[in-house]
This record gives sequence, C-alpha cells and structure tokens, in this order.
Amino acid sequence: MKVKIDDVGSHYALIGHTDDILRNDRFIISLKRLKCITEKDKILIPYWEENKINILQELQYLLEKFRFETILTEKTQSDVSNFVREQETFKEFSEMARCIRNDEFKGNPVLVGAFNDFQLTLKKILRRRLYPLQLLSAFHMAFSQNGCNFAVPGAGKTSIVYSAYAYLRNLLDDNPKHVDKILVIGPLSSFAPWENEYRKCFGTSPQSMRLSGDNKTLRMHKEQHLYSGNPAELTLIFHGGVNTLQNEIISFLKRNKTMVVVDEAHRIKNPEGIWGKSVIDIAREAKSRIVLTGTPVPNGYEDLYNLFQFLYPYKYADILQFHFGDLLDMTENSHPDSERVKQFIHNISPYFVRIKKADLKLPPVKEHVIMVDMDSYQREIYDFIENKYISSFKNDKFAAAKDVLNKARLIRLRQAATNPKLLIKPLMGSLNEEDYESRLYPGKTMPDMFQDDSQIISRIYDYSKTNLPRKFLTIKELLMDTILPTGGKTIIWTIFIQNAKELHEYLNKNEIPSKLLIGEIDQPNREDIIAKFNNPENNDFKVIIANPYAVAESISLHIGCHNAIYLERDYNCANYLQSKDRIHRYGLPPNQETNYYYLISKESIDNVIKDKLTMKVKRMERIIDEDIPLFFRINDSDETDLIKALMDDYAKRS
Repeated sequence: MKVKIDDVGSHYALIGHTDDILRNDRFIISLKRLKCITEKDKILIPYWEENKINILQELQYLLEKFRFETILTEKTQSDVSNFVREQETFKEFSEMARCIRNDEFKGNPVLVGAFNDFQLTLKKILRRRLYPLQLLSAFHMAFSQNGCNFAVPGAGKTSIVYSAYAYLRNLLDDNPKHVDKILVIGPLSSFAPWENEYRKCFGTSPQSMRLSGDNKTLRMHKEQHLYSGNPAELTLIFHGGVNTLQNEIISFLKRNKTMVVVDEAHRIKNPEGIWGKSVIDIAREAKSRIVLTGTPVPNGYEDLYNLFQFLYPYKYADILQFHFGDLLDMTENSHPDSERVKQFIHNISPYFVRIKKADLKLPPVKEHVIMVDMDSYQREIYDFIENKYISSFKNDKFAAAKDVLNKARLIRLRQAATNPKLLIKPLMGSLNEEDYESRLYPGKTMPDMFQDDSQIISRIYDYSKTNLPRKFLTIKELLMDTILPTGGKTIIWTIFIQNAKELHEYLNKNEIPSKLLIGEIDQPNREDIIAKFNNPENNDFKVIIANPYAVAESISLHIGCHNAIYLERDYNCANYLQSKDRIHRYGLPPNQETNYYYLISKESIDNVIKDKLTMKVKRMERIIDEDIPLFFRINDSDETDLIKALMDDYAKRS
C-alpha cells in the first residue's frame, strides 16, 4: 500500500490508500494527536515553520510503523533536502561560534579576517575601548547574531552589546545581518544605564523611546513610535509591558531591522509566565536576538529553556536536545559533574559567553566588621523577644523557617537587633509599605507575636520616644571621622524601609545630606539621584541610603563611590552580592580601595547571619565562577539552618 506525502502549503497531505489508513484505529489516534483534517481523497496534517520537518518525520515514522510504503513528492523531497542543507550549515556555523567563544579561531583564516574587520570597524565608530574578553564576547555576539551573554554583574555587558550592534549597523543595507534599530526589554532601572552607555560608546545622545508599561504611557506612544515611519533608534520596554504591546512590537519588528535584547533575562525564565510567553512570541520577527543575565539558572537548568526558545525559536529543541522535563529532572537528580549535565552544557556552549568574576581582575576589597553595643533598653527588648522565640523554636521539632510564623520571628529579631522602633508597626497593624515584609504577607498585616506582653510593649513605646539606635550613632561617627573627611561617597544598605527613612532624617539633622533610593521613589527621581551621586563635581550630598530589593540590579555606582555600609543584612545571599557589585565593577583602577562596613549588634542574630552568610558567599562565589552557575544548589531562601545556628549561638551565650 503506497501513500504519497505532499506539501500543499501550511499542511502535509497524505494521498493514496487513505481508506486503509482510516480503517486503522491506532493510526487514526496518532493522526488526531497531530490535528489531522479528513477530506474526500486526502488527509491533511497542519504544520508551522518551526515544526515542519518534525511533522514530516513523524508521518514517515507512522507510515513505516503501520506498513505503508512512503512516496515523497518533489516539493516534499525539496523540504528534506533544504532541511539537511540548513542543518549542515548551522552545524558548521555553530562550530565556528564555539571556536570564537573558546578563543581558538586563530588558525581559521575566515574567522581571523572577520575578527580583524570587526576590530577596524569598532576603532572607527566606537569611542569606548574594550578589554580583551569584552572584545571577544562582542565579536562572538556579532558573528552569531543570536547569543547569550552570562557575564557576572560589573563585566560591561551593555558595552559588549553596543559594540556588536555598532558592527552590525555598519554593514551594508543589503547584508542579511544588517540592523539599524535596537529594542531593549528590561527592568525600569536599566533604562537610564542603556541611554548613558550609548553616549559613552558613540559620543552622542541616543534618539530613544521609553515604554514603561503603564496604560497612559502606552496609549500615548503606541501610534507615535511603534507604528512610526521614523522610530527612535533605541526603544526601551519594561518586561511587564511586552504582553500589552505584543502586536505593536511584532509590527514594528517586521518593518525595522532590529536587534532585540532581553536584559536581566532570568525574569522571563518561567515557560508558563506571561512575561516569558510574550517575549518568545515576538522573537521570530527580530533580526538579531540577545540574552543578558549574570544568573542564567537561578532555580535550575530548566530556566534556560525559555531563553533558548527566545534565542532560536525554530532550532531550540535541536540545540538543547533535552525536553523541559529532562532539565527539571537534571536539576533535581544530577550532579554538576554528571555526563548528562556536561553534554547539555556542551550542546549550548556555542551560543553563550560567560565572563566570570575572576576574569575581571578587580582590585581587592577591604571588609570591616564593626561590633555595636546595644543600650540597656534595646538589650532588654532584644533579650525578651529572643528568649520567647528560642523557646518556640525548641518546641518546633523541625524549626522550619519556611513556616510563616517562623519567618516573621526571624524578621522580628532582625528589627530588634537594629532598631526596636520598627517593632511598633506590627503592634499598630500597618506594614503594607514595608517591601520586605509584604513579600511574606501580600495584602496582609504580619501576625503580632507578643501582643499579650504589656510590659515589653510599654518598653518598646518608651524606647521609640526617647532612644536612638546605636547603629545610627555608629554610622554618623564612621561617616564623619573616617569616610567623609577624605571626600569619600557612601551607599548605606538597609533591608527595612522605615530604617532608611529614620536614618535619612537623622543624618540630615546632623548636617550629613543624604538621599533615599527605595521603592517609593519614582524612576525619574531615582535616575536624577544616581546621576548626581555619580557626578564627581556634585557635592550636594555624598550619602545615599538604599534598599537592595529596589536598586540591587542594573545600576553602577563605582565611578565615585568606594564605600558601602550595611546597617543590617538578611539571609538572601544573591541580593547581598548584587548590592556589593554596585561599587566593585570593571573600570576601577588597580590601586582603588573598596571598603565594606558591616554593623553587627553584639550577642544578637546579626552575628549568626554574618557567620552563615559568609559560608553561603564562599559557596556562591564558587558557583558564580562556573560556566552555568546553578544557584539552586545553595538553597538561598531556606533559613532553617539559620534557626539552628541561632539556637546554638543562644546556648553558648546562655
């Protein structure tokens, strides 16, 4: 029995002994899975460009399985030939990309010539000079057109992108690689850095358009920009705004030769998330696709699935060679040195470059631990709360920090160790402005765990009226005696928003002007504060007080600021390292000293966090210097071991 497979455009048609096929129930079940359409003399099976060959291969397999002889028409045979030729070409291209990535192309005259041309082009049109690893990364990106850069924070990923873009923009208009627009999808905090870096790279201000994602802005600019016949060269879109503008963006990409960049791309890692789906849907129309993130797999190898769907919409399955479920299983059950992990990394290695922390050769840092004595009021309050909670932890067999109540207790102890005034807010039941706490209790107030203890409530209220946190005094002395006399600028990191506000008021009263960088400061004001802070000629203020959840990503403060003070820290190691990277980045002179000051309340949870966080940092730094850093392995959000360490420390002190 012979069956012909013909390509009739958007469908494959089975022609011939179709009656015999229709009488085979098992065959029909398989075809229904492929969404077949039965007509009088043929059976139609739909395909899309990205799955065209896979559908054809599936049909050939089924016909052979059920003992039908397959005949391919000339058009279908052409599909197969084109696919084989394309696969061979892509394989050759991938191996060349791998050679560039590994800096092993010096023996290839074609690549050497391309690299020399790349360098000459950049010298003519780019003001910024790249260091060797940046230059190699930019060449890899320009050669590949579609690539990932997994460089650590502070490695200059934006400069690398602009260098690749400059080369591709300089190609002749009829060159298939030519682009003349760049569209960046990223967090709001990245908009100003992209515009500022453009000025540094090209010496002129960019013609740019920001689409932040709020409805008013989108209504105003949809027609003006995305449908414009002369749109801005640089378009900046918030991750969360892509879904709203999806049709307009696709239309824009069809009409303009555009490089699409996804910055902080770990934010689109969820295959079921709206952000990820919408970004992938626009990818097919991009001329060039770039992924940027220093943390490509924060949860597991499966996080790369979405990134490669965006990067190569039609080839990601062939590149990965692992299904999403395989990657989930790999995260859970495979050691990083296992053969299948090595095979997976080998599969994707032609398409990404990673600059590691060690590659940057940054000057060393100095870390200072400052032990702070509590006053008698604070000590009484802290000891009361700690005694109460340690007793609760002892009665909890597993002392699980994942439990909501235990999470709240750990926050209470951090508050008491830094500023007991913060404890008033739970008593009053008003916590929604606190970003850190609202993450645990969205839309709710935190449970009050000592509301029946009238004596301690009275002490907390008395403290709030008459006492000043000792850490505030220590910061003032550190600034006035050590940092400010040398002209140094400082960023102060605090987890709790109320701490930021109270410290800001205290410093200003003591003639130390400061500015806040917290969630409620709107984006234009944040950018103005950062610009003035980075300006060496601006002396209006030399201190900013920041919350890591608001500004730990996408900003650079290393030009004029070389001091960071940590009023308190939580147990989130990734956020902590991100905050450190704001002032310790590529571009520092080799003799530049960077100082970190950690304020630790004696005999408190601060010291336990310090010790456990130090251990986590060492583990994370080892992971960061891997090609694919799987941060999931450090269990960054699990504080159960912190509770155990706190109980051990309490026992020693008691």
